Amino acid sequence: MKRILILGGGFGGLIAAERLADALGKEHQITLVSTNPDFIFYPALVHLAFGETEEEDIVFNLTEKMKSLGVRFVQGEALNINTQFRRVKVTGADFNGEISYDYLIIAVGRRLATEKIGGFFEHSHHLLNIKSALKFREAIQNFKEGNIVVGLCPESRLPVPVCETAFALSRKFKTDVQGGKVTIRVIFPETIEAAFGGADVHRELTGAFEKHGIEVIENFPIREISATQIISDKNEKLDYDLPMLSPPFRGQTIVGNIRNASGAGIADVAAYAKVHDTMKVHNLEGIYAVGDIVAFSGPKFAHQAVGQAGVAAENIISEIKGEEPDAVYYHEIATIIDEGGADSIYLHYGIWDDNLYNLKKGRFWHWTKEIHDKFWRRLHK
Repeated sequence: MKRILILGGGFGGLIAAERLADALGKEHQITLVSTNPDFIFYPALVHLAFGETEEEDIVFNLTEKMKSLGVRFVQGEALNINTQFRRVKVTGADFNGEISYDYLIIAVGRRLATEKIGGFFEHSHHLLNIKSALKFREAIQNFKEGNIVVGLCPESRLPVPVCETAFALSRKFKTDVQGGKVTIRVIFPETIEAAFGGADVHRELTGAFEKHGIEVIENFPIREISATQIISDKNEKLDYDLPMLSPPFRGQTIVGNIRNASGAGIADVAAYAKVHDTMKVHNLEGIYAVGDIVAFSGPKFAHQAVGQAGVAAENIISEIKGEEPDAVYYHEIATIIDEGGADSIYLHYGIWDDNLYNLKKGRFWHWTKEIHDKFWRRLHK
């Protein structure tokens, strides 16, 4: 019997657990460790902030889900990975000790690096958890007039929620935007093209923003946020009355501390795990990494974590069967930027191969995203 340990209960951890449990049944021991007892469907947080869905619609309990799969669930935090003895130190409400593994999938996500932007924690809203989304909902409901600024901080790599928030705000305050009582600005640290991993989506997006009365500001890397202004690293300043910014991110300390047999680290300078296209961590046997913790270029999306988890699970299954693990991951963007109507954009772009490029626009993609998200939640709940 092999012991398979999954660290993280987000998209990567959930999909890996499902695929492994389905293929291996009860012949092997699968354990999932997560600090959060619930799975949150993060792409719907924009809808939660605007009252278009409720918390119970986008959250389900991981304990019950893992039980239905025959997977052991441990609520706790992974503190240290000992690759020599294949053990992970975990502490939490129902467990405090070490868990041994034969195969390990690291899907711990990334951390908010709000400390890199002075004043972020004190002054800015964000949409990266339930509590913050509901807090932003209240701020929107109480907002009457003034300057709204939404945008990406450097190293955020989450362009779609920023764009969708700007569009949602323009719909909500349409009359006030047209009357000049409300202004909406969307800011990017580099170009829109860079925000989307090199994909040429600039014309379609800027056209849609202009149509909705949204001002676009590129090459504005945020350095600091005061009580009334957002300040760039060139000391440019934007006044605001309501800010919603996606903060910088970093990898996790637990990944940054991992060493292989020769003592070398397996993470890049930002503590993201370096992996092959098989999702196997460099120079370590039996260890895979998936999702936001992976050191791949470009923006980060849930569908990428899902694809990476499927590849990692398939390769672990092959290893257990004594076969050569040959499943590989192809790094691409396949996303919908939901404008709420006819200006919704579907983008399919190969980050590793820019010959793959497909862009379509229309109301159909707004409907498609709504249907897809609801179906995905029901399928995996």
